[in-house]
Order: sequence, then C-alpha cells, then structure tokens
Amino acid sequence: MLVKELVYSILDLLKTSSDDAFYTEDHVLFLVKKYRSFLIKKEQDKEKSSSDIASEFEYQQICLDLEEVSAIDGRPCTGGNYLRTTNTIPRILEGIQPRIYPVDYYQGTNISYVSRDKMRFVGSNPYLKNIIYISLGPDLHFYLTSSNPQFRYLKKLRVSAIFEDFDLAADYLCDDSGQSAVCDVLDEEFPIRDYLVAPLIELVVKELTGSLYKVEDTKNNAADNLPQQAVGQQ
Repeated sequence: MLVKELVYSILDLLKTSSDDAFYTEDHVLFLVKKYRSFLIKKEQDKEKSSSDIASEFEYQQICLDLEEVSAIDGRPCTGGNYLRTTNTIPRILEGIQPRIYPVDYYQGTNISYVSRDKMRFVGSNPYLKNIIYISLGPDLHFYLTSSNPQFRYLKKLRVSAIFEDFDLAADYLCDDSGQSAVCDVLDEEFPIRDYLVAPLIELVVKELTGSLYKVEDTKNNAADNLPQQAVGQQ
C-alpha cells in the first residue's frame, strides 16, 4: 500500500476529503507515524525479540555520504580521524539495530555497529584490525573508525533500518547502485507489514473522530447541550 492510499483512506473514513477538510494530509501523516511506531513496538514486546518481529516490510534503505573529521564535537581529541555521515540520521526505532554496509552489499567490507560507549575501546584487537566500527554520535551522525587506514577511502554507506520518521528517511532513499531515488513520500510504499494496516487505520480514525466531536458546552443552563451542538456543526 502506498502512503497516499493509506492517508486518503483515513480521510475518506472521516468524510473530510473535500476542499474544506478540517484535517490535512500532514495531520494524518503525523498520526500515521505515531501509531506505526506504537504498533511495531507492540509486536516487538509480544515476540520478546526485535529480530523476530523486524519485518522486511518495515525497513527502509537509505544511502549516506561520508566525510573525514578529526573528532566528535564535545569529546576530547583522541588523536585519530573518523569518517562521519555528512547528514544527520533519521531517528531509528528504539530496540531495532540498523544494518549497515557499503553501497555494494557484496563488496565484503565488514562494518560492525556498536554502541557509542563501546566505540571508545574498539580497534585494539590485532585479529579484528580490518573491521570497521560504526556508532551513532550524540549529534545524530554516524561515526566510523578502524585500525585499518584503508577505511578512509569509503565514500558512502547503505543503511537499512526501521525509522520512526519514515517520511524523513524518504529524503535519502537510493537505488541498487547507490544513486538518489528521492520522490514524494506519498508515492512511496508505506513501510509496515500488511496485517498491521487495519489496526493502524482504526487507531488514527478513532483519535481523529474523538477530537472531531469534542464540542464545548458554552450554554450555562445546567443542561447537557453537547449532542445538539455536535449535530448543529455537522
């Protein structure tokens, strides 16, 4: 299902798809993102393992350019250089580890994702000197380091992850060759497994419908006038 098909389905259910609609596509998209994350996390808790619930339908693949930097902002100088993504990373869903590799997946370069704390201690094992380590910095950039200086020739990364803001991730979508494939997010496939679409629509419609009929009772006559006022606004 395309993102626009999901959004317009919700607007149709709300009967607000005309030009004078109270809710806009952006409003619906905001709630769609919110409840998508909620449902994925709920499945994650149910299965007790992120690897069991991480459906390929929920992953997005993005490409990010790299640049060489001397140190991470806010950290003491370590004397070594890093590679850093030129752009910040769309927020990744908590509990889901990203998959990171060169643009050519079969290139054979080993890139290991580690926590920011562990990143400070990697590179001392001589048997792992060819591994490239990557972590997410406090500034929401990816940083890469390795004992092998050849890692600095890496120019671009491919990242496969479940992003909370899937619309922001759409700005970095790429094709198999690593070239930009950016287009209108509404024309993209909605990144969620099929059986979660129906409960997602139900949750969004329920929230919007609940706010649609919250009419203020302004008549100070000790009577409940809300039903009449709600009817009068339809």
